[in-house]
Amino acid sequence: MKTIAFLSQKGGSGKTTLAVHTAVAAQESGEHVVVVDTDIQKSAATWSESRHEGAPTVISVSAASLPEVMKAARHDAMTLCIIDTAPHAAPDAARVAVAADLVIIPCRPTAFDLAAVGAAVEIVQAASARAIFVLSACPFRAPEIAETRAVLEGFGIPVAPVEITDRRAFARAVATGRAVTEFDSGGKAAEEIRSLWQWIKEQMHHGNKTDRTSSVHPKSSARA
Repeated sequence: MKTIAFLSQKGGSGKTTLAVHTAVAAQESGEHVVVVDTDIQKSAATWSESRHEGAPTVISVSAASLPEVMKAARHDAMTLCIIDTAPHAAPDAARVAVAADLVIIPCRPTAFDLAAVGAAVEIVQAASARAIFVLSACPFRAPEIAETRAVLEGFGIPVAPVEITDRRAFARAVATGRAVTEFDSGGKAAEEIRSLWQWIKEQMHHGNKTDRTSSVHPKSSARA
């Protein structure tokens, strides 16, 4: 079983949105997925309760219970574990980073989000975890996207080539207990999520957990 975690030290970065939509895309591609919601707000668990489909399984637990939950998931023949984390919970984030094969750090193209990225990078570095960045909630054709990408690349951590655009389909899908690949299978949002999942899958099988992220820090920032 592979484990990926969506981690950010800032609220509103898109962690849960990416976690649930990626989970369904992975499930549709043949993975047996369990989503572990460690956020006290339980947004992923609430989304799961409104679903008509039985998969993916969503479990709400504390980060301290991760080892037991992951052991049970392996016993149930799950092939992918996706962990959604709470912002501003450094001790829990550290536990999650240690448990994950790959940590995904979402970042919106704003100065506030970029300011919070360093804290997440420090957590994954301390855990000797592999990490990638995903640009999330991007406005259409905004210059801040390229600027933010350049800053993120300065950390020496891979940045997803696909950007997740701020589309209404994401919120509309979640409101009905679905993911965008179910809500509008042929839409642009579904296309972005499928492309993101394929790239994440490639990254999961590239390198290993002992790879350390770069300690390089960018010298510039994008405009808000």
